[in-house]
Amino acid sequence: MPQEYENCMTGINRVLQLTWEIAEKPTDDKTKLQAFAQLNEGYKFKMDLTTNGVVITDAIKYVQGQMNHLNKTEKALPQDIKENKQQEEIEEQKTTNGIF
Repeated sequence: MPQEYENCMTGINRVLQLTWEIAEKPTDDKTKLQAFAQLNEGYKFKMDLTTNGVVITDAIKYVQGQMNHLNKTEKALPQDIKENKQQEEIEEQKTTNGIF
């Protein structure tokens, strides 16, 4: 994921968190309404970023690049580490299937 996008989302999430803290404090109604208006705008902006086709395409490319990197790294692992990893994945799959 491009660093700018990641920084932007981190900033938006932090602003939303702080704004929720303000909105939940026992303050006057005017302050609460302003906080909720800010939350509304923040969530709109976040939704715009997450549904923007260009951003989504960039995120997909980033994930694919990371997967390729992991696959290359995995091929370089010694056999016993690969076997341990496979066993952990099987156990994780059993746990996940058991919950659902």
